[in-house]
Amino acid sequence: MSFVIYDLETSGLEPQWNVPLQAALIHTDQNLVPLGELSLRCRLPAHIVPAPAALLTTGIRPEQLEQSPLSSTEMLGIIAKALASWAPATVIGYNTIRFDEEVLRHAFFTHLLPPYATQVNGHRRADLLTMVRAVAMLEPAAITVPLGATEKPSFKLGDVCRSNGIALSEAEAHDALADTKATLALFRHLREVAPTTVATMLGLTDKGVANRMLASGEVMLLGGLSRLTPMVGVTPNPTVATSWATVDLTVDPAGYLDLAVEAIVGLFLQRGVRPIRTVKTNAQPILVAYEQGCHALQPDQRNLALYNERAAQIREHTGFRTNLAAALANRFTEREPSPYPEATLYGGGFLSNEDARACARWHASLWAERTAISAGFSDERLKAFANRLTLLEAPQSLSPTGWQKGQAWLRDRLTTQADVPWLTLPKALAEVATLRQTLPASDAARHGHLDAIERWLNKQTQFFQLAA
Repeated sequence: MSFVIYDLETSGLEPQWNVPLQAALIHTDQNLVPLGELSLRCRLPAHIVPAPAALLTTGIRPEQLEQSPLSSTEMLGIIAKALASWAPATVIGYNTIRFDEEVLRHAFFTHLLPPYATQVNGHRRADLLTMVRAVAMLEPAAITVPLGATEKPSFKLGDVCRSNGIALSEAEAHDALADTKATLALFRHLREVAPTTVATMLGLTDKGVANRMLASGEVMLLGGLSRLTPMVGVTPNPTVATSWATVDLTVDPAGYLDLAVEAIVGLFLQRGVRPIRTVKTNAQPILVAYEQGCHALQPDQRNLALYNERAAQIREHTGFRTNLAAALANRFTEREPSPYPEATLYGGGFLSNEDARACARWHASLWAERTAISAGFSDERLKAFANRLTLLEAPQSLSPTGWQKGQAWLRDRLTTQADVPWLTLPKALAEVATLRQTLPASDAARHGHLDAIERWLNKQTQFFQLAA
């Protein structure tokens, strides 16, 4: 199987309300020899306010937000086509499953592209940060993890690369192509110095492997951020087959086996040691057999006999397993659904096959033909996204009334003083003021960058004030 290594630089940190501004993808063969490369930038969509902190981190200047040749829709379309043409592959990046993947999914969703493009057509997904953590736990002599400013291990891509002989300067970091090349180099390095752990982690990109391990009822080791914990799988979520409940076997089960469903739900939020943990089997968990990782446990935690005894207690307690399954299913039932379509990727249901095919036709058609296609969507979310994309990229296709409604929506979206979940122009200007107070006075370059961001935000605000 081939690999697709990628990185995104985004307009902000919250996936529902932001988009990639820069993307880089490198397609390699199974030996990590490059076969193809993409490096892309796009313009900022008009309805999104970039987070000033994100622009400071990535070094993107405000003028770059408007000068790129590609629109957001065009860039995302190129990425989607590349992922389809390079399938099947293991899609991998650094901290991608927790962040880049989420941004890409939501951006694909709001741009009428397949949201789960990294998990179809035979693709599997992996995260090199997770693999680095696994190597640090299981084969600590194979990799150097440096200490950060707080004297705690730093797993930042640049820090790990430089500590292991891979060039990635601070000036280069947060450029999508530089980060992607560094990720590829670090992946090569890990395969050389820790082949057993890397092979284990690549195997866990197949959710079936993790599902079978958890279903076995055997004592396993589950990796967190920095340590391994003896555990046993108990039950999958009745409504989400790739979410499993496991229990920490260092905790005496007598304290929770007889709890009611409501009390078990509370254990998921318990501070300190949580006896129950959920594992996403489609997110490459660090999950190994006890024998493979017991050497990494503290000496007083190497008690397989005790763990087998506790695992047997849990397996034999039918009532606990039943109540735990119910707790998983009911865990988020009280959450109010979001009134905003871009925040409903997970809560609003999967797209139908018919709508997915209509989205593909929408992208393959001329703007003049897209209105009729979008009118046929059965999913109201898709209609809202199609209307938005038409306003942002082909306003000439709208009727005068439609254009006026769109401009009123855009003005309210960007300038509202209401408590909304996305970043508005007033919120961004307040963030600039906060950042200015935290930046050292001697950092002239970043202060200058912040000044440019503030001027751009003020210019956008004045434009909409005049328009109103």
